[in-house]
Amino acid sequence: MGFDGFDTAKIRSLAGDLDTLSQNAPALHRQLAGVLTRAQGLLDGKSATTSPLLQPLVGDILGGFPFGTFRSLPGSLNHQLGDAQSSMKRRCDQLDGVQKLTQEGYQVDPALYFGDEKPPDEKKITDLLGALAALDGKDFGSNGNRDDLRKIRDQFADLTPAELDALLSRVPAADLKHLSDLDADDNDGSGWKWWDHNGLPDGEFRDFTSSLVKKAGPSHWATLEAAFPGVQPGFDTTDAWIDGVNPQSGQGAQGMHYGMPTDPLFKTPGQIDVDGIAQGRFGDCWYISSLTATAHANPKFIQDGIKQNPNGTVDVRIWDKDGNLHWVTVTPDLPMDSGGNLLSAHGGGEVWPAYYEKAFALMYGGDDGGAPDGHENDPRYDRKESGDYGAVEWDFTDKAPPYVTGHDSKSIDNDFDSVKKSFQDHHPVIVATPSDDDLKKAGLDPAWDQHYVTRHVFYVKGFDADGKMILGNPWGPGGDIHITADQYKKYFNSPQELQVGG
Repeated sequence: MGFDGFDTAKIRSLAGDLDTLSQNAPALHRQLAGVLTRAQGLLDGKSATTSPLLQPLVGDILGGFPFGTFRSLPGSLNHQLGDAQSSMKRRCDQLDGVQKLTQEGYQVDPALYFGDEKPPDEKKITDLLGALAALDGKDFGSNGNRDDLRKIRDQFADLTPAELDALLSRVPAADLKHLSDLDADDNDGSGWKWWDHNGLPDGEFRDFTSSLVKKAGPSHWATLEAAFPGVQPGFDTTDAWIDGVNPQSGQGAQGMHYGMPTDPLFKTPGQIDVDGIAQGRFGDCWYISSLTATAHANPKFIQDGIKQNPNGTVDVRIWDKDGNLHWVTVTPDLPMDSGGNLLSAHGGGEVWPAYYEKAFALMYGGDDGGAPDGHENDPRYDRKESGDYGAVEWDFTDKAPPYVTGHDSKSIDNDFDSVKKSFQDHHPVIVATPSDDDLKKAGLDPAWDQHYVTRHVFYVKGFDADGKMILGNPWGPGGDIHITADQYKKYFNSPQELQVGG
């Protein structure tokens, strides 16, 4: 009956009934208001109703409008029911259009069938298929192909989710990959052939791929991942993959693969748990400390920077290396071990930190290979890894904050009191630690505290009753260190004050 379980004739009939009810709602409002007003007059001052929804109707026998407004149920039903029936009719039009596409042999993910959008237009799909095919072997002339690629990008932007899914079910893989190669061929910053505007600038390309992921149905994410670099970050360049463990904590990372997490984005809808953030297996303490410090100082800022889309993907607010704001869309699957446990960053029963980390892996453009990971001149580790999880391992303290906050961090004096002042001025603060060798050269014991880690980044959590600084370990709860001013001077360096964007 109907299409994929939907009977649009019956749904439209129900929408018509709701429309009729919405037109009768004001009369019902007046009748109920009259009953309640008369009852209250007969009750010697006692309230005729204890319902906070119905209480405003007492004395409102004219139904609010035009002398007032529809303040509560049932008078507001005419608006609510009217909106509901309109949405139902639009969704039926969309569903009928999707059914026509499937009859023509297109494939649309069922998750997109009942979307509240315009019915799909097959001509838009066939026009774009033709434009993609025409790119093959085209001579774009001496001025490059950027204008042509922007036209195609705009055609993609004009597609509804159902139209995009239908196109992805028909487009040859070679055509989609060719578009990706052309888009990524940005010679604008190369320093030579400055007149030759090929490809899309990095920011435009990132926004384009995010727009595709945000609309496509789950069954077509793999198509986008195969065609476009930057849709799914790899992890085979990470130390955890190469060594099978986190190189600092020694925690295992066997059987690394992508899988779907079972924990929700937030345990409590609309709130983040700042105390449960943990780094996971990748060596990106410098980023997770920046994220965690910001979350402690301004949880709403971090909470407002992440949201889930109707198709299950996740939007993350992040700034690029040039300070430009982007909303990067990532698929919901995350790196896991052979037992199905998350290997990426996570929270205490929630996964929003993992998506911040995943978006950062896609966006971070600072790794050209040879980062200070202790494996210099080893080609297994020291290679260009931009766009992968490997890119976010082992970098300097000041590199991550701009991606989190939208502003460069501020280097502050390397002393206890300066760090304390910045923290008390409500700034997130992160601090680094020297290497084992540096400490030993200074005659210091790297194992002076059970929670101390060398070549690591901590974040300031506060100060205890004895005046000691409390440093949080991005590895997760239970790793705090309470230190004196003298201990700070000996064992910590490179403090950064984060400037939270507004």
